[in-house]
Amino acid sequence: MNSLPDRSRELIMLPAVSAQRGPRGGLVLTEKYMGGVAEYARTWPGPVTTLARLSSDPITDMDPVEYFPGDAETGLELRPDTTEGLARRLASAAAVLAYLSREEAEAADLCRKLGVPIIFVSEYTLRTDLQILGSEVSNPVIRLRRAVWLWRNERIRRRLLRDATGLQCSGTPTFEAYAGLNRNTMLFFDNRVRRDEVISSDALKRKLDGIQQGQPLRLVFGGRLLPMKGVLELPKVAATLSRLGVPFQLDIFGTGPLKDTLAAMIRDQGLSDRVFLRGALDFRSGWIPYLMENADLFVCCHVQGDPSSTYPEVMSCGVPIAGYANEAFQGIVRESGTGWIVPLFDAEGLAAEIARLAANRAEIASHAARARDFALSNVFEETFRNRVRHLIRSSRLPEAAALRAEDSGAFDDRSTELAKVTSRE
Repeated sequence: MNSLPDRSRELIMLPAVSAQRGPRGGLVLTEKYMGGVAEYARTWPGPVTTLARLSSDPITDMDPVEYFPGDAETGLELRPDTTEGLARRLASAAAVLAYLSREEAEAADLCRKLGVPIIFVSEYTLRTDLQILGSEVSNPVIRLRRAVWLWRNERIRRRLLRDATGLQCSGTPTFEAYAGLNRNTMLFFDNRVRRDEVISSDALKRKLDGIQQGQPLRLVFGGRLLPMKGVLELPKVAATLSRLGVPFQLDIFGTGPLKDTLAAMIRDQGLSDRVFLRGALDFRSGWIPYLMENADLFVCCHVQGDPSSTYPEVMSCGVPIAGYANEAFQGIVRESGTGWIVPLFDAEGLAAEIARLAANRAEIASHAARARDFALSNVFEETFRNRVRHLIRSSRLPEAAALRAEDSGAFDDRSTELAKVTSRE
């Protein structure tokens, strides 16, 4: 007879991602999310359960998977749709990890009343939210209305942080914005590349030797084909490179609502012989091997500062990044010491920088090596091990007190140092 899980040691996840009902009746979530939750469970000393909201919106990520009971390595349930039901489900948990949003105000209030520690995960600053809004909405009236909503949402987020047990910041933007609101704050760089998947020293040497042979630059972009990812900037960059006479090929991976528009731009600008839409690849069997073997430089036109896992994942393959100066990429460049930045929406400036690099291959090679070093210090396992340690010490597990005493108030040396830098600025 199977024993029931000890819910007094349970970590409950309240994610930003929603589940969809799959064609066979299961729950559809991204493989990336479920893989991350499974990694929590490998270190967290108890059961880990996701309470997912059900949504009818389609998943635009590259890796949706349909799950049935028993398929996942952790618990997966539909979130109770009443306050009373949610309270009953949270009451005995050791800790709750929730996405920082006004939608979790109710859960935060319940945790406070129940004495359950709640730790938030933050990704977007108000600035990033407004940038995403600007990239997606052209109607000024609608944009103003939604901007007001975002300002109110920011006030709620800040209030939630003051009462929360802790905060985990994905990327530097929210760490810089929120670290002063909650003393129990840590910084991490989200990605799903494991240590044994980072490009080896021998493979990196071959890659660096190839970069310096002067062949046409192998440029790449991968991600959702959405306005916030700046994908319509890519043909502009490519057209300028073509006018400058730079030998190159640009491969664009991903799927999304802008696919047809992007294809038309490539065709209309006469770029079909050097810019290619490749569709979506499986992350581990397709995307990562492709980057290691066939990419010299990642072109990133993200027009907003979401802390994309793309940054460290691409860097783990020995591929440096040239891109727009959104706040997340600026933080990555500052922390890693690698990458090239131009102002937002400056497609000609980005193309000019790439053209300069095409004539300075040793610079690309040196940045590729530094990119790998940064990725090695932020691999998937270590990132999640640090996050779970922070969760345990923030929880009401019996072992939490010992961890708090051992750490003496510092969870992450990089967080501490960044806080010092931020205070000086």
